[in-house]
Amino acid sequence: MSTMKLETVSPKFNEVVLDDIMRSYGGHKCTSWKFTNGDFGKGDSYLSEVFRITLEDDTSRRAEDGSPLTAKIIVKSIPKNVGRRKTFRSADFFRNEINFYNVVLSEFIKFQQAKPLKNPFDESSKCLAAYSDGENDFIAMEDLSQFGFGSASRQEGVGLAECILCMQTIGRFHALSLAMKDQQPDKFHLLVKHVEDTYYAKQHKSWYNNFIQVQVRIAKDAISKEYGGTDLETKVNKFFDCDLYDKMVYLTHTRNQNSVINHGDCWMPNFLFRYDSNGVPVAARMIDFQLARYSSPALDISFFVYSCTSQQLRDAHYDDLLKAYHQSLSDMLLDLGSNPDELFSFSDLQKEMQEYARFGCGMGIESIPFSLLEENEVPDLDQIKGEEAIPIENVWILNNIKTQEGRQRLSDMFKHAYNCGYLD
Repeated sequence: MSTMKLETVSPKFNEVVLDDIMRSYGGHKCTSWKFTNGDFGKGDSYLSEVFRITLEDDTSRRAEDGSPLTAKIIVKSIPKNVGRRKTFRSADFFRNEINFYNVVLSEFIKFQQAKPLKNPFDESSKCLAAYSDGENDFIAMEDLSQFGFGSASRQEGVGLAECILCMQTIGRFHALSLAMKDQQPDKFHLLVKHVEDTYYAKQHKSWYNNFIQVQVRIAKDAISKEYGGTDLETKVNKFFDCDLYDKMVYLTHTRNQNSVINHGDCWMPNFLFRYDSNGVPVAARMIDFQLARYSSPALDISFFVYSCTSQQLRDAHYDDLLKAYHQSLSDMLLDLGSNPDELFSFSDLQKEMQEYARFGCGMGIESIPFSLLEENEVPDLDQIKGEEAIPIENVWILNNIKTQEGRQRLSDMFKHAYNCGYLD
């Protein structure tokens, strides 16, 4: 047994849970477990604590070599630090993600299984066990590293191949909503009630609004230094000449016939890749559905594009990214038995982007400054003292972007949106 105790994860994470997980792998029970090096940085997850665990059942054997049956899992648990937990409203995010896995994704899988699909959607992490009461929450998932998946290669950088693969994955995921809404509308509209917007909702405005003002200040500074005195600066200032939080609430809560279950936190850290021997990405998996919501497909697309691609890539391949998304969505819809031309044509996608893609700019003013932080600038969230929430702007300390390259990256997000007419 590991010297670290299971209750380190959660008082509700116990041997009964481990036995159930081993049975889901075809075993009988968990006879031993070991906590392994998680390689998780202090900024990897502000909503949870993360553990990597290997389970073993020496009463069951692998058919191929006779070795004990093993299962490698990753477990996210709600922070033990009460002040941290309340500051980041971790309970809300855990509840939403657990509802997504246990209800929404479960129904999507059943919907697929009733059909003779050539290529079913399996590009999400598998939830093995979960518990939620606001204090002892945990989610246990397959450790996708055992199947060869990992973060995008840092040495080579994230290129067009990874981005195309992500867009295809998003398209296939969105297709599940459109097909189920087409074929089982009553069940689908009951299903969407099980996800809630954990970021942009009127009841959360006091939690986030001051921090969004910090982001606006940083964005205006970047624009003024890189595009001062230009039409772009005028347009961006007009974009900010509103209550931005209320605008984001409007974008996330306005729904029409094209609305789908979104991943919600759709940027590169929440995609894992498997590469072939030549370093080419051949498969992707989506993880971390804490922000799952029911809204326009343009929200996931624009968040990904503006947080994860360079201006150079967008200039050369933006249409390719949209086409990859739509072709993948269309193929999935056909496989599921729905007509993509009737449900969501490429023209419909373009209209959604015109109406809602500015959402990606609203998310990018947070994600881009965060991605530019040095390791020593990332806060240690367990240094939060006491048992009361503190303003998040006092924990997430963001300052004006120091480098010309970083300011250009943020500014170019607006430049692309401006040129596409998304800021109108």
